[in-house]
Amino acid sequence: MNNPISILQNDVEIFLKARRYKIYVLGGFGVEIGDFSIVLKNKETNQQIKCKKAFWQIQTYEFNKRAKRVFIIDVPKEGNYEVLFLNPYSLRVKQSNLPFHSFFSYPLKISEIQVLFLQ
Repeated sequence: MNNPISILQNDVEIFLKARRYKIYVLGGFGVEIGDFSIVLKNKETNQQIKCKKAFWQIQTYEFNKRAKRVFIIDVPKEGNYEVLFLNPYSLRVKQSNLPFHSFFSYPLKISEIQVLFLQ
């Protein structure tokens, strides 16, 4: 299992096998993606793979934190990939997705938001 990655980290390198991965945002259930996206760049071939928005945004708990599936990505070739976070400041995460609760709460700080790749 991979470890969570902060969305402010640059040049993060992870090893991925060839399969579909689910990408979760950790920290809360109220996630507004905005212009935020994730691109994987293969270190050998420099091929870039863009992630797609998840049709079913499942809520769960991972690493004892609230997590919401927001993206999926199909990795065609096993290898080391560089993770590139595009527009990280447009991502907003609140603890709850309930309208009444989220109206009175503040979004998490950008430095506290993490992303997790799961099979």
